[in-house]
Amino acid sequence: MKTDPPPTDPPAGWTASTRASGGTEAPAIAIVGGGICGLTTALALERRGRSPTVYEAADAYGPVGAGILLQTNAMLVLDRLGVAERVREAGVALDGGGLRAPGGEFMTRFDLDDLERREFGYGFVAVHRADLLDILRSALETEVRTGKDCVDVVGTDPPTVHFDDGSTATPDLLVGADGIDSTVRDAVAPEVTPRPLDAVAYRALVDLDIPDPYRTRGFEVWDYGTYTGGSPVDEDRFYWFATAPEPLTDGAASPEATEAALRDRLGDAPEPLPAVLDGLDPADLVVTDLRDLPALDSWSRDRVVLAGDAAHAMLPFAGQGAAQAIEDGLALADALAGHTDHGRAFAAYEGERRPRADRVRSESRRLGRLGTIQSRLGCRLRNGLLDAVPDGLVRRFRRRRAANTSLPTPS
Repeated sequence: MKTDPPPTDPPAGWTASTRASGGTEAPAIAIVGGGICGLTTALALERRGRSPTVYEAADAYGPVGAGILLQTNAMLVLDRLGVAERVREAGVALDGGGLRAPGGEFMTRFDLDDLERREFGYGFVAVHRADLLDILRSALETEVRTGKDCVDVVGTDPPTVHFDDGSTATPDLLVGADGIDSTVRDAVAPEVTPRPLDAVAYRALVDLDIPDPYRTRGFEVWDYGTYTGGSPVDEDRFYWFATAPEPLTDGAASPEATEAALRDRLGDAPEPLPAVLDGLDPADLVVTDLRDLPALDSWSRDRVVLAGDAAHAMLPFAGQGAAQAIEDGLALADALAGHTDHGRAFAAYEGERRPRADRVRSESRRLGRLGTIQSRLGCRLRNGLLDAVPDGLVRRFRRRRAANTSLPTPS
């Protein structure tokens, strides 16, 4: 993995342009946020001859975070960027999955080999988030500056980015890829704040001798008030998640007490969840409130544009948060490469991406409300309806999700 260069920041008020091929000037582009969206955007820009600078708040990249499920649409974009095979090798290419009732019976099954992989070339890949970030970073020639926490953006034409170390940057164009609590978004939509769902998420990466047939399968269990499941991310690690309608312990509880509360809550869950809980290290538990964003009126203002969770943060129930951010990165880079005027580029990008991302975000919220129903009668009715959905309808939905991936037409 590439190491970061020494912190030689430009002076306050600095503006620069780079030279594109053919001697024409290309705008200097700064990307705030060095996560999945920011790195994908940088890689896509680099593939089009640009050299953006990425500013990441963390002091260093490390083996942190849990797993992530990349659905077919994400893999199609990563294939276009030339890194899909590396991602597949780093993770687990799943061959199936499905939704299960509390007793373990499948309400819906997914045969990923039969549809996604056969028709589109890629199924779903589960991978450690840190491994995905390493792959994206190592594919870049673009500079990534760590320890750069954006605390303010002053102006939008041009924008001046202020970092917590006192340094500033004034690029020609600014991309906000800094997540659901985006600072850059305040320059575009200052009135927008995240909205909560009445649920708490628990996540962990568990060292586990994964039992068959779950070595290549993901699954979800829709229980009373609880939504849980996971997938393997390599031969001996399993990414597990669960939600509860409220915290199972108070904020002062130890990780061991939280683990005990999870066992009480999920004690009757079907295999392989008992084995996952047995392998769970309480110190590895990540507990977060569930939030998303309402629809923004616009994703850009003047020379500032948003991408990923900064523009359309969504709940995890559709498994599309990272995938939609990855689609953003390629679409934004393609729009900037195809338009010399940044206003037209941003309009083309938003016109391509906003309707799709808004639909998926709405879908994720509806699924979240269904997945966290706290009525036992409501849970039984919900699962009965899911069990009755025709397989053909589910297949059409999966095919449409992959077929509508935001992929620029090859030139």
